[in-house]
Amino acid sequence: MACGRRSSPRRLAATLATALATAVVSMIGMLAFAPSASARVTVVPGSVEGGGTQTFAVRLSNEQPDLVTTRLELTFGDDVVVPRVEVARVGSWRARVEMRPVDPPVEIGGEEVDEAVASIVWTGGEVAPRRFEQFLVTAGPLPPGGGRLVLGAAQGYADGSVDRWTAPAERPGWPGAPTVVIAPVDGTPVDGAAPAEQPGAAPAAPAPVPAGAPAAAPVPRSGGGPGPLPWLLLTAGVLVAGVGGVLGYRQQERRTRPARRRVTGEPAARHRIEVGRR
Repeated sequence: MACGRRSSPRRLAATLATALATAVVSMIGMLAFAPSASARVTVVPGSVEGGGTQTFAVRLSNEQPDLVTTRLELTFGDDVVVPRVEVARVGSWRARVEMRPVDPPVEIGGEEVDEAVASIVWTGGEVAPRRFEQFLVTAGPLPPGGGRLVLGAAQGYADGSVDRWTAPAERPGWPGAPTVVIAPVDGTPVDGAAPAEQPGAAPAAPAPVPAGAPAAAPVPRSGGGPGPLPWLLLTAGVLVAGVGGVLGYRQQERRTRPARRRVTGEPAARHRIEVGRR
């Protein structure tokens, strides 16, 4: 029983060291693969029913601490044909719609479509750091057969730098190319996605801001990065491991001290015996 009590501090130190290593690896992973908090472009709603016209709210958030956003470009994927869009005017922003040819033409809503929207480019306005702007875009008619519209986003800043997202976000809430799921008219989910939102259902993101309304509203900072929690956990792990290491070192020192005394005392005893024999 005494041996078990003596070894308990060492076991505690080993357990704490293992826990620290695990915590450090986890925190490094969270911090290394955390989403960038520099910018974010979202579209609401993210799921609609095909065959009609839909109004979307495009929110441009500037989460940079010291740069002004001056440009936004949304590129429509080639796999979904959107014949027309109308963009509501907001402040000093100007929208330019670029079209692309559709060959061979397709039939949507009872009409033959030989060109589709390729991109929308907003310029002439500014989004200050930690602020957002919101644009209303009416698009349609949407394909009745459904599909998945990936909107490549490019956010430009006053210094000439650009943030781009060409693929959907890897995880919910992370920055990425806005994606709109267009469900078939019969309601069949597209590629396992959730059915289209029903009329009157609450949107998953903030409601659209009326056209022309000021965009001087703070951008929530939750979700822009991992936050202080990983650092607090890492600091606590280091402190706990440090205490465990001190306890283990002191216990080891107590156990090795008598052994060193015995080792250093043996040559002197032998020397006294030899002197007595002479």
